[in-house]
Amino acid sequence: MADLRAHFSDLEDALLLAAFGLGPLAEKLRGARSSGDAGALTYNGRPTGPGWTNAQRLAEVTGIPRETVRRKLEGFRRRGWVEQDEDRSWRIAVLPDGRAPLAADMKAANAQFVARLARLMAEFQRIEAAALGEAGAPGR
Repeated sequence: MADLRAHFSDLEDALLLAAFGLGPLAEKLRGARSSGDAGALTYNGRPTGPGWTNAQRLAEVTGIPRETVRRKLEGFRRRGWVEQDEDRSWRIAVLPDGRAPLAADMKAANAQFVARLARLMAEFQRIEAAALGEAGAPGR
């Protein structure tokens, strides 16, 4: 959480983006699994259905007031992270070449998270090995 806080003005931004990405990600994973095509995970063109959402739905999912969600979405739009359709629904912005500016802007935060996760997993393995060593020691 501390790492995310360093990359956003507040943690509500991180929560909102996480909720924003859940629908499209779930839809893309379903498509990739059913087709067996990993290419279904890329952002090419306008996704249908869950790829688009609205401020009300995001407010319901996050517990952030709808007007706050709208203000934050406008800020994300100014950064080039999201785009709004004519029907006022929103999605993660995608460039014509399929890249998402949000992904590029979050590259450092993602790398930091993966490094922290790797350290945590190594520590868990060390603790588990020590516990197994104690359990297998004679006289215990």
